[in-house]
Amino acid sequence: MSEEFIPNSEIYSAPPSDPAPTQPSREPILITIIGSAAGLDLVVKILHRLGFAEARAWSKPQIDPNTGRPMRVLTKWLRY
Repeated sequence: MSEEFIPNSEIYSAPPSDPAPTQPSREPILITIIGSAAGLDLVVKILHRLGFAEARAWSKPQIDPNTGRPMRVLTKWLRY
């Protein structure tokens, strides 16, 4: 898994029924893509162009233990 991450600059407000926390809470969301090496590269490039995540924020290609296919992982931090 990549030890680097790009901080998420988007701030999400707390749900209306919850009292507002004194400091923003952060939640890590793990995003995994599985497929061919070419397919993974294409998805990473598309998501980069859309501003979702820097290409270097994704892990290096690994082998998915369940399928034996290449996979890459990204941790996206949400604040709310």
